[in-house]
Amino acid sequence: MLSQTQVDLIRTSAEVLAEANVAATNVFYANLFRVAPGVRNLFSEDMFEQSEKLWNTIVKVVESARDLTEIEADLHALGARHVHYGAEPGHYVVVTDVLIQTISSMMEDKWTDETQAAWKTALEAVCATMLEGAAQRVA
Repeated sequence: MLSQTQVDLIRTSAEVLAEANVAATNVFYANLFRVAPGVRNLFSEDMFEQSEKLWNTIVKVVESARDLTEIEADLHALGARHVHYGAEPGHYVVVTDVLIQTISSMMEDKWTDETQAAWKTALEAVCATMLEGAAQRVA
């Protein structure tokens, strides 16, 4: 569970992301495919819809940051779908790292160690919940 301070840091940094909206997710995917080119084949050629889906998930996470159990069912379903797409547990670590790097680059001098820790805690919880959903799909 995140502290109120961590929730506030996530929400404040998300305001910067909101200014860029889906463009932020485009930057993320460019970074992801540069860092982990092997995951490119898990996605369709048209990334517009995928960018919108990622943006909507980020919004849900930010809105539910105080209590991520509010979106637990959605995250389980998302994890189950990702099994079908070919996502593996190791991909979640890479995605988390690249997403944090992308957010930090957009925040520039407003990014702090505390903000990074808040996002890392939230995204690790999201990944753990998605992986639970993936495991249920496989079982």
